[in-house]
Amino acid sequence: MNANTGLFDQIKSVFSPHKPYKVSEMIAHLDEPFRTPEQDVLFREMQEYVNLPLVTDTDEELERSWYFLRGQKLVRQENWETLSDEIKKADAIHANTIGGIPIAELLTRGARMDVVRPIEMSLKLNQQLPTTAGLADYHGVLNDHLGDYGVALIVAYAHIDAGWAWHDYAPTENAETHLNTFRRHFRLANQILAGYDPLAEGSAALAAAQCAALAGRSDAQSVVVNCYQDLIDLDPTSPQHMRQFGQHLLPSWFGSYQKLEDSARGQIEYTSDIWGSGAYAWMYFDALANDAGAFEHLDVDLFLGGILDIFERQTDQHTANLWSAYLSLTMAEPALGHETAIAKRKRLRLKETADWVIDAHLTEIHPVVWSDAIPRVFVEADSTDVETANIRGSEIATRVLYDRILQMRG
Repeated sequence: MNANTGLFDQIKSVFSPHKPYKVSEMIAHLDEPFRTPEQDVLFREMQEYVNLPLVTDTDEELERSWYFLRGQKLVRQENWETLSDEIKKADAIHANTIGGIPIAELLTRGARMDVVRPIEMSLKLNQQLPTTAGLADYHGVLNDHLGDYGVALIVAYAHIDAGWAWHDYAPTENAETHLNTFRRHFRLANQILAGYDPLAEGSAALAAAQCAALAGRSDAQSVVVNCYQDLIDLDPTSPQHMRQFGQHLLPSWFGSYQKLEDSARGQIEYTSDIWGSGAYAWMYFDALANDAGAFEHLDVDLFLGGILDIFERQTDQHTANLWSAYLSLTMAEPALGHETAIAKRKRLRLKETADWVIDAHLTEIHPVVWSDAIPRVFVEADSTDVETANIRGSEIATRVLYDRILQMRG
């Protein structure tokens, strides 16, 4: 951190007060069915002015897709032994994508999709009750592979996904049948995972699954810190673990703003050899995007220093797009909840930091990353398909970057 003081001062000194652009107006334009010829010409001129290539088939997206499809293919071939072996091998070496997504989890994601997707669609469309035949078949496979944690992960995650589907598509907030089914799926997931010790197995994948299943535990508030600490001890290289940890420490989950701040500071010590003070920024990343109150205890200088430390260690374009989009787009609007005047000042300070990240690191635009960064108040809970995300992300990134250039040049 001390080595970065001079650079940090330079960054603060070059920030200029920009007139905030209105993300709501940009989003409203994106939802229009088509652009007029005049709008299309203007957009192409903005692209030329921004002068950064749009890259849709990024290394990160290709990696995620490949391992997802690999897991799906092996299940369809009923080649459970090979699939489990590949999950455990990826887990053993902490294999992550460029963006820090564990490959073991991607394999399980593909492996469970054919079972989970019909459940999600039935509940979303409200046409008929979902069938449980696929999950029953998976339990049969699990019984044939007792003690195999690779198979156990797939079945446990399938229940977690099914549980969230029942929760998220409940017709009312207190729909008893949906909530009871949600609890039942999480109870089954926890029962499956209870047969394995992540530390004894040396398995970050098991630890991550146990963290994902916390919503089904009555003692989640008392064990959340220990569960995530075990996970990060097993794999401190993946920022995904710290991002999820921070979000799970929000009051709406299993923690409090003070517990979030304390844990974020604590992670600096545990991961300083890998991230410097970057863990502090990763811990707050999703928390700030989802809850305006998360700014309450945020140390902005420590957060900015964490960003500097991250970029000293990770200079790939996925990371550059992730932070550019987060700071310039996500931080352009308050998150859900009440935003105090102090929180607003902190948020706008973070937004200004986008100038440095963009100027110093951004050399191409990854549209899906920008689409994911659209503030939560403007997007539905449903995930957007890749094609739509590319179209939406291309336009929102171009407009934000174009607006930034105009503001900087007066």
